[in-house]
Amino acid sequence: MEQADIADPPPCQRVWIATAQRTPSQELARAFASLDLRSPRPLLVVVGGAGNLPDHLAATLVAIFERITPILDEVGAAVIDGGTAYGVMAAMGQARMRTRAHFPLLGIAPQGAVTPLPTSPAAPVRLDPHHSHILLIPGAHWGDESPWISAAAVQLAAGQPALMLVAAGGDITRLDVWHWLKQRGRVLLLAGTGGMTDQLVAWRQQGAQDAPVDPLLASIDRSLIEVMPWDEAAASLPQFLHARLAPSNRR
Repeated sequence: MEQADIADPPPCQRVWIATAQRTPSQELARAFASLDLRSPRPLLVVVGGAGNLPDHLAATLVAIFERITPILDEVGAAVIDGGTAYGVMAAMGQARMRTRAHFPLLGIAPQGAVTPLPTSPAAPVRLDPHHSHILLIPGAHWGDESPWISAAAVQLAAGQPALMLVAAGGDITRLDVWHWLKQRGRVLLLAGTGGMTDQLVAWRQQGAQDAPVDPLLASIDRSLIEVMPWDEAAASLPQFLHARLAPSNRR
């Protein structure tokens, strides 16, 4: 494990710094063992808007996430996101903290984007203090973490149900979704949250030619994607997640 000049994490937070000397699969196995993240287990991946998420949307997301944290605890799920103190990631951290939930919340981010390294292209971004675990992966650019998020989710789920939840977002969100769909992971888009999510909704529902599919998503099986209206999420998302994430060996 490499060392980095990173601020001391909160007492409840555990950090693993990955190296480029091993394959991602090998590094993830070492990280999960060191961080005491058991596998297999149901898995929720949360991606979407970060620093550009409107305040009203962020506040509503926190309220929605507070309603799903008991479900995540009940089914024994873990949650993976980008780990920073902004947007959907901060909302999940806030919800977990406010509800005193126990599920592991693993943030995955490029080391050079959140620590003051000579190779970092910009000032470091703050990590969210309410994540229980942080995995810093090799790289200094946003988007470097996208394949790691999908790989970590597949490896940690290890055959148990897994789902990606998407709200708002931009080009990095498109990468996150693409990497996940390449693994044939299932996606739930919260329609009406704007940004990349609504463009993906249009592509899923109407096959809009101007959707951001490019060569990336053009060959993806759209049946892997489901859509839930934003204004129905508070009432419908808890039951939806319980149905999708209940462990496959559950009676």
